Amino acid sequence: MKLNKILMGGVLAASLFATGCSLEVKPDYALDIDDANKYPADQINGVMNSMYGVAYYGRNAYIFGDIGTDNIVEGENNSNRFIFESRMEKYEAMPNSVGSGETNLYDHIYKVINLANRVIVNPEADDNYKGQAYFLRALASFDAVRFFDAVPLVLKPVESIEDAVNFRPENDQMEVVYNQVIADLEMAASMITNEEVTAPTQNAANALLSRVYLYIADEVTDFAKIESLADRADALAHVVAAADKVAGVDMVGANDFEEYFWNQGNNATETIFELAVVESQSRGSDNFGYIYYMDAGGSGYGAYTANPEFINLFDDADVRKKHFVEVDPNKPGWQYIYKFAQTDGVTGMHAPKILRFTEVMLNKAEALMETKPAEAAAIIQSIRDARYTSAAPTVEVANIENEVFTERRKELAYEGHYMFDLRRHNMGVTLVRLVDGSKDKEVEELSSIPAGDKQFWFPIPQRSMLANTSLVQPKY
Repeated sequence: MKLNKILMGGVLAASLFATGCSLEVKPDYALDIDDANKYPADQINGVMNSMYGVAYYGRNAYIFGDIGTDNIVEGENNSNRFIFESRMEKYEAMPNSVGSGETNLYDHIYKVINLANRVIVNPEADDNYKGQAYFLRALASFDAVRFFDAVPLVLKPVESIEDAVNFRPENDQMEVVYNQVIADLEMAASMITNEEVTAPTQNAANALLSRVYLYIADEVTDFAKIESLADRADALAHVVAAADKVAGVDMVGANDFEEYFWNQGNNATETIFELAVVESQSRGSDNFGYIYYMDAGGSGYGAYTANPEFINLFDDADVRKKHFVEVDPNKPGWQYIYKFAQTDGVTGMHAPKILRFTEVMLNKAEALMETKPAEAAAIIQSIRDARYTSAAPTVEVANIENEVFTERRKELAYEGHYMFDLRRHNMGVTLVRLVDGSKDKEVEELSSIPAGDKQFWFPIPQRSMLANTSLVQPKY
């Protein structure tokens, strides 16, 4: 299912930006609500098309999970792109420019939530489409709390300019949002009949639940507020249970891994949920892959490149190492990231693989590592074996927590997880830069961010705070 853009009247074209209320007037050719309700399949496509915006899964949601970490160094051609995020110097009043995406990300998440709410209340939508909408609302709500902490929980669509202008929701506690996310995903799993990975499936609902429960286990402090869980151990048990419900998919093999991210629509092979794209959706220099990519002809930005010390974690027999490319031998420090180099031949365009099977297995291994380390080690060994072209090193059960963390860091590199993993594990990070990338790969410390620092979260944008005086800033 391709993401065909749909304009729907009543959701104000650009929709609700729940706390900032940025509005666009409905164009003459948009559909009224009653007419739009006749096409629930197109409504779902509209939600997913919105998710592919540059501010969300089209680029920024991925970038923000990695650039403020020791996985990257600032590239030779950085030009201050996302400089506040990469140096962990975020602040509430950052300019709304290419260098600051929080405003767009925050607004875009709530646009998706409002569009999903529109499908949930659509009397013409069957259970399959409503279930997909519950999944998409859950994913966006989870992302809101993952990036910003305590945020408004929005469960009804805003359908007019008047409604939007008067809509001033307060922050809800993290636990309140998580309760709804769990309920939405359980509803989705019970309703969805679609089996194509380019739209939500039962597998996708259970895969996301395995991720959500892992975050809850590490970041919720008062489990009395989580309706379905007794304590942290219970949350970890739910990670395992959700992971075990994912069926019919497997890890992509070593021979296919390098190009796996350059293709789309791979049912039964690794992918659980992805946003399909077509060439007309390419954003040229704003494509996600452009940020990390550079070729010998100068195509791409290469604004951020791989930290040479991170690359050293990969053995030569590990196929994941092929995603790091030295384009110019006279500049050995700049190791460009080719993981998202192209899709269907379009440079830098990426079909976001939001959920894939190996992440689910990593979630399960992490949930088991404290109580069943041997089982966790067996999972990590299976992942490692699938990524090596020769015999993979044996996982050390006695060192299982480090083995799980490191394997997760390598497998999910640049997919938007690592900064959140550092936060979940209450770890600090030392940011580095190349001393002189034109000479060698030596790095030096740029700054050190301690565990628990607010920079591991994102500020609700100032313009949203000013537009909605009911809001408080959770972390800043």
